[in-house]
Formats: sequence, C-alpha cells, structure tokens
Amino acid sequence: MIQISQLKLPCTHTQQELREKIERTLRIRPEELIEYSIEKQSIDARKKPQIFYVYTIHASVLQEKKVFKKVHSKNITIVEKKVYQFPFHAESTPADRPVIIGSGPAGLFCAYMLAEHGFAPILLERGKAIEERKKDVDSFWETGKLNPESNVQFGEGGAGTFSDGKLNTLVKDPVGRNRKVLEIFVENGAPKDILYSHKPHIGTDLLITVVKNMRQRILDWGGEVHFHSQMTDIHVEDGKLTAITVTTDAGSIRCPAEILVLAIGHSARDTFSMLYERQIPMSAKSFAVGVRVEHDQEMINCAQYGENVPYDLPAAPYKVAANLENGRGVYSFCMCPGGYVVNASSEEGRLAVNEMSYHARDGKNANSAIIVTVTPKDYGSEHPLAGVRFQQLLEERAYQAGKGAVPVQCFGDFVRIKLQSISEKLNLR
Repeated sequence: MIQISQLKLPCTHTQQELREKIERTLRIRPEELIEYSIEKQSIDARKKPQIFYVYTIHASVLQEKKVFKKVHSKNITIVEKKVYQFPFHAESTPADRPVIIGSGPAGLFCAYMLAEHGFAPILLERGKAIEERKKDVDSFWETGKLNPESNVQFGEGGAGTFSDGKLNTLVKDPVGRNRKVLEIFVENGAPKDILYSHKPHIGTDLLITVVKNMRQRILDWGGEVHFHSQMTDIHVEDGKLTAITVTTDAGSIRCPAEILVLAIGHSARDTFSMLYERQIPMSAKSFAVGVRVEHDQEMINCAQYGENVPYDLPAAPYKVAANLENGRGVYSFCMCPGGYVVNASSEEGRLAVNEMSYHARDGKNANSAIIVTVTPKDYGSEHPLAGVRFQQLLEERAYQAGKGAVPVQCFGDFVRIKLQSISEKLNLR
C-alpha cells in the first residue's frame, strides 16, 4: 500500500480532480490506480483567502514497488494497513461471564467487543435506555426538574451522548484501536467521513441512534443489557470478588460476579464512596476545572477562514493555551463549533456545565471550556476522595450563583470585576 501525505487541493475540488492529483503525484496512468482511500482530511487556511484541503491517501497500484522506486518524495511511503485484532475469542459462553458497570463509552465498547467475541457480557446501567433518557434530559432543560438517575451524566451512552460527539485523540495508536472505534461507529449508523476527518464528530442527534444500534448488537451476540440497575455493593471472600449487590426498581439482589469492569464515569460519586468503604485502594488525581466561553460562530469562522469565504466549509474550531506566572497552564478544551452550552447537573443542589451540538453544527454560537489543572494540593485534604468534595463545593457555588440555572456573565464584565478586585488589593497594601 502506498501512502501519500500532504496532498493538497483547493477546497472546491471534485472527486475526479482528487483522483487525477493522485495519479500525477505517483506518475502513473489512470488504469494503474486500482483504488484509493482517504485516511485523513484537514483544512489549511494559512494562506487565506486561499483555502485548501490536505489529504493523506492510501493507494493500491499496479507494480507498487516499481512505482514507489521512481517517485522520490518524503511524502510518499509504503505502509501496511493497521487492522486491530481482538486478542481472544471464547469457544463457548464462559461460566464466569464478565460484568460491566456503566454504559458510557468505556463500558459500551467493552461490552460490544466482548459480546462480539463470544464472552456474553452483562452490562449494568443505573440510568435509563436512551429513548427514555432523552425525554428526561429534555424535560430537565425545559423545566429544571432533575432526575438524579437519568440525566446528562447517567444513562445509556454516558455523558458523551449529550455532548458534541468529538472523536479525536492525541493518544498514539500503534495497533489500530482508534480506527476500530471509528469503524464500529460507522457500522452502527455514524457518517463515513469520521473515518478520515482530522477532527471527527458525530453529534447528539446521530449518537442517539448509534448508541441504540450498538446495544442491539450486544444483545444479538448473546450479551445482556440491564437499565435501572445500580451496583451498590461488592462482596469479597478470601481476597477474591465473588458477587455484587445490584439495586433495581424492584429491590436489591445479589449477583455472582468474578470478573468485574468498573466503567462508572465522572459522576458516580456514591459508588466511589462505597468502594472506598470496602477498602478498594485508590488515590486522588489531578483534573481540570474552569468555565465555558461562548462567542459568535461567524466571528470564529472569519478568524480562521477569512471574511466572506464563498466556500461551504464546516464551522471552524480553535485551540488556545497559555502558561501563567504561577506555573499553571490554562487551555481550551472540548471546543464546540456551532453548538450549545447546557446544564449537565447530576445531583440536586449542584450545577455542572457541558456542551453539545448536532451533527450539522449549525448553531449561531461556538463555545469552549477554558480550564486550569488542579492537583491534590488544592483539595485541602489528603483523603483519596477530597477531589470529589472539591468538585461538589464548586458545583454548589455555581448552583447558588445561578439560583439553579447556569450562571451567565459577559466577558467584559468578568474582566472588569477581576481588574477591580486586583486594584482593591493593591490599595489595601
């Protein structure tokens, strides 16, 4: 397989023009190009108003070695396509079927892969199926009435279902797992362009169907998916896990479990506490907190693409970062083009904020989290769960500031208040 990197064409190009550019780059006749695939597509707007698509292409050609030998370019290499291979396949359904707690991205894909390879996993989710969950989330956004077990955090698909659906990562992928994730999404209804987009994105409106289809595949392959089912205790005998207690709408039951995967996510704070009480080793970790900044999407488009661009380009993203004098780094995270800031609370009296967008990303505004890393030194305690309490205190103050709604302030007012506060401190000195 020949790989062509940095293949650049105007953003108005046709599919035929792309094919012809591949043929010219490899110096081959049309009949010598057997097939090609787009592996990566990104936008280069550094010379605006001229804007280009930049591609990485995999091409199959006649007499590959001969073609490669005659083209001398650092952007042309021979590669082997990475195909992820799951390490095991069960010959028969195991007696100790794996139990997975949580149906967010980690739990859902764990169950999906295990089910596909014959392990018949049991997936337990404290929240509701996506169809019911969407009604609860819509009701919360309309009325402010929170269901603590079915919200933006809890329920099928996890917090990612009601988010932007971004799928890019900076993690290296030597065995092709990232590609496998994207392929599974496409197999279950996601658009094919996520396979090559530089910053792939699905969107809440499509994710709802994709997640539902993945659940059905798990069931078809012999797995089980149970909603309204929260793990509330674990049972250990002679240092070995033997069972878990699962609380459902009908009451609590004890379920055998020797293999347990905890994919419980950010907001399962009661589960963290239970595990701590059962003396499961844990330690506090650093995480990031901040605010969401919202601005007109057209302003971002102009900054990134230039003014009055006559092309049909996607809503532009951005990324910013700064190092402060106190040693902390501040940076944008989970930037959401053409999306919406949403209330993502999961506990009464506490407020968390997230973002979401639909696949079209055609909302009037863009928004981004501007965050700073906090460490266990900031939590005020060495307790392993001190970071959780730190989060809760921030969420309580945000809830009070907005009286239950997301508190909003103009950026200019925010800056002026900060400047005033600094000035007052200087005067006190």
